Amino acid sequence: MPTIAQAQAKLGAGATAGLGMSKGVFVPKEDMPLALQMVAEYVEAFERRVDDELNRLDKVDTGDLASSIRFETTETANGIIISVFVNDYYKFVDKGVRGKGQNNINGTSPYKFRTINPSQSHVSAIRKWISRNGIKARATDVKKYGAVGRENRQPQDKSLAYIIARSIKSKGLPYTGFWEKSIDAVFKDFDVKMSQALGIDVRVNLENMVKEIKKKK
Repeated sequence: MPTIAQAQAKLGAGATAGLGMSKGVFVPKEDMPLALQMVAEYVEAFERRVDDELNRLDKVDTGDLASSIRFETTETANGIIISVFVNDYYKFVDKGVRGKGQNNINGTSPYKFRTINPSQSHVSAIRKWISRNGIKARATDVKKYGAVGRENRQPQDKSLAYIIARSIKSKGLPYTGFWEKSIDAVFKDFDVKMSQALGIDVRVNLENMVKEIKKKK
C-alpha cells in the first residue's frame, strides 16, 4: 500500500495546501485511508481558523470556547460520519443576541434576551470578567455606565458588573459570524477534495486486491 506522501502526491500537490498545519499531527499509520487523512486536515484547519477569528474579533476571554471544539470521525458501511462537539453558547457568539431595549444593536439574530434585568449568574460572570482583566471599579465608572438605582448599595465592582450586564441585555450582542465564516472558508472545496480522496482509496484497495489474488495463483 502506498505511503501517505505517495497518496497525497497522487491527489495533487494543492490538495492539502493552504490549510496552515503540520502534516506531523496526523495518524502515523501509512495505511490510513486517504479520506480520513483529509478529514483530519480539514478539522485541524477549521479549529485554527475559528481560533484566529475569535482572536481577530477580540472575543477570547478564558479560551474555553475555542478549546471546547472537538471532532469525532466514525467509519460506517455507508461512509464517514463527522460529529462536532462545542460549548453550546458558541451560537450566541456567532449569531449574536437581540437586546430588550430600544438601543438594540442586533435585528437579525434568532436569539433574544427575555428580560432586561440581568440574573445573579450573569452579574457574577461579568464580575469575574472584571477581575480577570484587572479592571478597577470606581465611582466614576459607575456614573459613566449609568445609574439604575442599585449600585450605591453594593460594592463598586458588583455595581459596575450589574450595570454592564444590564447594558448588554439592553443592547444585545452583535453578530460575529465566526463559526459560519470559518466553515465557508475552510470547507468550500471539501466535497471535491473528499471525492478525489475516496476515489484514490477505492483504486488503491482494488490494486491491492488484485495483487493479493495474483500472489495466490
